[in-house]
Amino acid sequence: MSRVLLLCLILSAAVFTPVLNCVEAQYPASTRLATELTDKQELLSVTVLSVKPEMLADFQNFTKAETNPALRKGGQKWRDVWRTTGAAGDPFEFIIVSPIDNLKQYEGQTPLLKALGKQGFKAWEEKSYRFVNRARRYIIRMRPDLSHQSKRTDLPRLAVVTSITVAPGQSQDWENYTKNDYVPVMRQAGATYLMMEIVFGGNPNIYISLILRDSYAEIDKGPVPVQVLGIEGAAKLERQLPTGVVVHTEQSILRYVPELSIF
Repeated sequence: MSRVLLLCLILSAAVFTPVLNCVEAQYPASTRLATELTDKQELLSVTVLSVKPEMLADFQNFTKAETNPALRKGGQKWRDVWRTTGAAGDPFEFIIVSPIDNLKQYEGQTPLLKALGKQGFKAWEEKSYRFVNRARRYIIRMRPDLSHQSKRTDLPRLAVVTSITVAPGQSQDWENYTKNDYVPVMRQAGATYLMMEIVFGGNPNIYISLILRDSYAEIDKGPVPVQVLGIEGAAKLERQLPTGVVVHTEQSILRYVPELSIF
């Protein structure tokens, strides 16, 4: 099903582990994250790369000319690339999202290994290291039961994504609040609200939410609950969440990079 992000989402070792926020696409993307929300709790692989500033152009050329052709040859279904914008966050950070059929796939050959062979993959791997300061991978799970999909057929220009760290042992309280109190407001607003959670690679108490928006001007109007309920109503909604359930939230801004993606 879904292709993020996000969130998404929503993600740097410093940003995804606690955060993700505003995803900007220059034009409609083919990401199924925005168009196909099902009841399946799909797993996604999220790789966060910090690219060396002086190697930025080389990294992008390497991705387009060598990495993506090899991935396609090896049978990669899709691969979404996001980049932190200059508006907020590290402008040299890239977030790569790809599907996971099941964890058993990690026991076999990756698409790159299938396409390049052992020697070719080793050469690709050594070359790729030249562009990157650091890298980290996460496995995240989509949570359609905590989400709402609006009626739209494309990915809008922006999406607001927030990382929420829940107190240990309080996940059920958080999920009950999200499902019974918060999602109905998103439904009333006609907004696409997507929820996901970290499974491996980071804090398992972190949830990442993504709200699709059409423009920065729309974001300037304030959070969706404020637009729907007003300031007092939004404050009342917030008070419905038991005290101490959420211990930390963070946000950042990302841009979808279609020229580096596979779709």
